[in-house]
Amino acid sequence: MSDSKIGCIILGSGGLVSQRFQQRLCNHPFFELTGVIGSPNSAGKKLSELPWHLDEKRPELPDFHILSMEEGLEFTENNDVRVIFSAIPSSIAAQVEPLFIKKGGTVYSNASYHRMRSEVPLVIPEVNSNHLVLLDSEKPGIVCSTNCTVMPIALSINPINAEMKIKRISINTEQSVSGGGLELLNSTRSGEQPSVEIPGEANKIKEELIRLLSTMINRIERKPSFDVFVDCKRIKREFGHVVHIEIETESPVTKKWIMDKWKTSVQDNCSGLPSSPQSHIIIKDSISPEKDRWAGTTEINPNPSENLHAGMAIVVTKPEIEGCVIKWSAFSENTIRGAAGGCVLLAEMDSVRRGWIQSTSSGEGYNHP
Repeated sequence: MSDSKIGCIILGSGGLVSQRFQQRLCNHPFFELTGVIGSPNSAGKKLSELPWHLDEKRPELPDFHILSMEEGLEFTENNDVRVIFSAIPSSIAAQVEPLFIKKGGTVYSNASYHRMRSEVPLVIPEVNSNHLVLLDSEKPGIVCSTNCTVMPIALSINPINAEMKIKRISINTEQSVSGGGLELLNSTRSGEQPSVEIPGEANKIKEELIRLLSTMINRIERKPSFDVFVDCKRIKREFGHVVHIEIETESPVTKKWIMDKWKTSVQDNCSGLPSSPQSHIIIKDSISPEKDRWAGTTEINPNPSENLHAGMAIVVTKPEIEGCVIKWSAFSENTIRGAAGGCVLLAEMDSVRRGWIQSTSSGEGYNHP
């Protein structure tokens, strides 16, 4: 392993989120992928033997032999692995992720199991990075990224909520089949019609949104008082989630005020991070899911293995305002910004917080200590 990078591993080998992690880590300036842990069905195989499910070409990585969970725990302990990216199902994460903490690693998890535990930070870097205080920077632990659908909701509401009291939030979602995992994506590609229903999803979005927009006071989260209503549905689109948002504020605001807040909402602690795009919120007249999948990049044909900005911005429509009621739509690429890319950005930020990576004296860019 290079002395200039932090060793990391991925929990999960052949799923959509794991393969997004593989894309984003193959040329990452902070992290060096040193191992991949898989299920009993994949352990022992070479990484190249697993089918590649993303549209883009397989990234150039060492052809790891996939480790079993037991081998992965031993590998973590013996190889100074400090960062574990988790792309495993929630039921497995509940048992497995704490075991890697005992071996000295910090887990950055896409699984939902630990998200609502009060001692575990649930963080979107631009929204509530101060919630990382829940985890001592000197100790390993679990840091959770969010449900893929709540990310564009929280990211676009937060700049308004920071300065204006919100009375009510209503959300309607149009979620792609990849959000339901590889099996649902493959069945849809085979011609099956996905179910419109997404059991339990509305409650997850509501709970996570309230937690993300909570105020942190003395390491205690103070929940906001607004009401949240969520209606979710699955649509026959492979990648990318669209959310339609309506909020009611206590006082009226102007369209210009909201768009100005969106344009200036990025926190300074995201500046210069490898996965942080120049504009985190892009305002457009309408959403085009196929083009907007790569929001954040300036390239016409971005390669996600080389361009860490690709897919990391969200797209919002210009707000419509009637009195104190504000409406807009937002879009994000669920497997990138809503999953692997967002989780890597979170790990980048936390690595700086922990002192594993240090900012230069000029404040531009970062160096390994």
